[in-house]
Amino acid sequence: MNETLPALSPNYATLRRHVFTEATEVHGKWPVEFQFRPARGDHRNLLVVFSSVGSRYGFGNALDSVQCHILRIRDHFDGGASYYVARDMDFSVSESVQSLISSFMERLGVSRDGVTLLGASKGGSAALYYGIRYDYKNIVASTPQYFLGSYSQGHGQLGDAVLGEGQPAENVEIMDSVMRDLLEKDTEFDRNIYVISSPGDDQYEQEVKHFLPALRSYENFNFLFVDSPTVRRHDEVVRQAMPSILSIVYALTEGVAPRWGDVRIGPGPEDEEKATEHLDRLRRSDTALAVLTRAVAADGRLRLAGHAFLPGVSREGAKDEVKRLVLERRGRSWTFPLTSAKEIRLYREYFDEYVCAYEQGGFATPDDLDLTALPRGTYEASVIVSSPDEGIERRTRLIASRPVDARQALGDCELLVRGGGNGVKVTKRRILGDDTDGVRFSLEKSWQRDRTVHSEGVFFLPGRNADKKGHAHYYLVLQGRRGCFSFPLEARKNTAAVHAHRRRGDIGAYPFGYFTTPGDEGVDVSALPAGRYRMYVSMSTGGALFTRKAGRVTLRTVR
Repeated sequence: MNETLPALSPNYATLRRHVFTEATEVHGKWPVEFQFRPARGDHRNLLVVFSSVGSRYGFGNALDSVQCHILRIRDHFDGGASYYVARDMDFSVSESVQSLISSFMERLGVSRDGVTLLGASKGGSAALYYGIRYDYKNIVASTPQYFLGSYSQGHGQLGDAVLGEGQPAENVEIMDSVMRDLLEKDTEFDRNIYVISSPGDDQYEQEVKHFLPALRSYENFNFLFVDSPTVRRHDEVVRQAMPSILSIVYALTEGVAPRWGDVRIGPGPEDEEKATEHLDRLRRSDTALAVLTRAVAADGRLRLAGHAFLPGVSREGAKDEVKRLVLERRGRSWTFPLTSAKEIRLYREYFDEYVCAYEQGGFATPDDLDLTALPRGTYEASVIVSSPDEGIERRTRLIASRPVDARQALGDCELLVRGGGNGVKVTKRRILGDDTDGVRFSLEKSWQRDRTVHSEGVFFLPGRNADKKGHAHYYLVLQGRRGCFSFPLEARKNTAAVHAHRRRGDIGAYPFGYFTTPGDEGVDVSALPAGRYRMYVSMSTGGALFTRKAGRVTLRTVR
């Protein structure tokens, strides 16, 4: 039965998604890039967020629980940053940014008192700058810089972008006076200002404390001093203070202004004797740590990196540690040396009542680690950490901080590193797998030009989606009398070619079920011995490996 149907209307649910959308609008001289997320429910105020150096948009996903409208503005004008104040000493940037904020206030029906400005570091300076210059009442600034010129000077690309080519001294002086002059001229002291800093941040002495005399003139000025042994660097202040920052943002965006005054956050200095006793006891306990954070299989080699150390520290102080990777299978083990690597933030990640630096707590496989002689099979991975000076040697299972799945062709084998929170396994198996009728395969194009070979075509497993580039690993394999050699291929989206090989009734998505040589340029086989080879294509996906024949090739002697 055919019935005349009305045209499809937009689905209201899709129009009301509370997610960030990114856009650019031109206001005045400058295009302004931003992200906007509408409020969830009846929370009609507006939070404006400015970013720090190196951050595209401020605060990442830390604001997911904030209910009001959120406008995050990127500091990116003509390819560079501006402190949201001046790009190449052109101060019209701030007028464009302010125009964007005003336009959103008008669209949303939000008054100035319903706007809260938030930023950290460079973004904290911007929150104070816009709050005072453009008369906003609610300002939250973590670790702001006071001397914008001096901080920009020599600070990577920020210096030229803000101060202009050559970063002349007169421009540094002009930018250094921006915050001072702004505070001196302000006569509206009915503001809610919250500044966050820490004695663990060098910028407290260099920058933040210069704000305080002027800011204390405001009726509701609040200074949060984060006193925690886990704060040792500038960027750690906002991380440690995040619960307090969010509580302030929650309140301000609901129309309530906390009055805290000067407060210290955190436990303060550690009791050195108690810390020494605890960390010494931890050192003597039967435990070790081994966490894989990165696994890359490339060029026939396995590169692993992560954290491995003996927790705690003896009363005598930190001692050197030696680390080894162990691969174990059926009662046999293979041991490989690991190098220690410097890590600067493990004291925060593995904090246990008291701070322990673990400055050499990282590990990495050496560049010359070679697994070509490792027999085929699946191995349980563990790490031995020893301290020769203390007579300690412990072995613990290697786990991964997040699911890992790294694969690489290795001659006549495939090497896999897979694992998660329950352990890591290393598998070495034949690069030629099952030739089964269950897969869809079609060699669409193949050529040889001297010692360069190319193959491309369709290869997917029905029922297992190939909707992303990383759905599988493809390899080109050449097998001849002189050996078996393998080369990585890449997955490419080719919906039309793949669609022709789908069976009727198959509703799976396989647009990336298509392989080709990198860049369609072929693979260099000049290092292979001359001779006749049978070509195969292998697809590694999930726990399986599938192989199909892809013709023959003859490699002649290179003269």
